[in-house]
Amino acid sequence: MRDLKVEVLGVKTRCGAKHKKGDYFFIRGGGTIEIPKGKKVCLYALNSLFPFLAAKQREDELPADDWIAETKVLVCPDPEGVSFKITAL
Repeated sequence: MRDLKVEVLGVKTRCGAKHKKGDYFFIRGGGTIEIPKGKKVCLYALNSLFPFLAAKQREDELPADDWIAETKVLVCPDPEGVSFKITAL
């Protein structure tokens, strides 16, 4: 499974977890999350990202016309919250 970088692209209006543009964390291929020292990740946002992250880690196993490959940005469940960029490493 591939490593992923999840980066905050921006905050529309608010973020209860105080995420800021440029914050990031990693999802590692072995099934772990790596968060930089002194940072945190919103549990609600992470919960909404999980199904996509698992698929993105296995993107090379998906059919060529699968929508996962073309999807790079996701948002947290709060419509006024955070947008995240997902990059396969």
